[in-house]
Amino acid sequence: MQSQRIFSSYFSHRWCPPCKSFTPTLSSFYTAHCKPSNVEIIYISSDTDIPSFNEYYGTMPWCSLPPANSAQIKQKLADGLKISGLPTLVVLDSKGHFVCDTARNDVMAASGDEEKSKELIQKWKAIEAVPIEEARLSGTGPAGMIKKLFMMLMKNPMYMVGMIFMMKKLFRKIQSLRDGDGDGEEEEL
Repeated sequence: MQSQRIFSSYFSHRWCPPCKSFTPTLSSFYTAHCKPSNVEIIYISSDTDIPSFNEYYGTMPWCSLPPANSAQIKQKLADGLKISGLPTLVVLDSKGHFVCDTARNDVMAASGDEEKSKELIQKWKAIEAVPIEEARLSGTGPAGMIKKLFMMLMKNPMYMVGMIFMMKKLFRKIQSLRDGDGDGEEEEL
């Protein structure tokens, strides 16, 4: 498959703790692997004021969507890509077609591993991009969150046992309050 030029849209903002944690990892990945491979990252800021933007963007080695008058552009991109959580890293090709929206997790998994990082860049370049309207966005919206929760529960059944235990206690407490058996003492959940 023909190698393509790709861009990553990095949705983030200064006051987001996960963003502040991920940005240094992404910066190292960009400097070591993206820049030499002609992969560009564009920071899409959710900062609400110029000083916050300038302070946070000053830690980044890539391009940015200018913050002045960019709120509508950012919102249109976020809506089109179904962005509902930060930080999010979405990979697009040079035509703006969708490559993947799991790039943040991909970068975290490859972090510190030279071979995995190189493979990740090649994987992104090898994926056949599709128009955003045809993309199967994983998103972090309600449907995506329910799917992730379900998968987490299926991978670790002990979470399910804990949830069942807590729900039984909650239902017993509600039933006792409804029946008037509550003695005024709070039962710890």
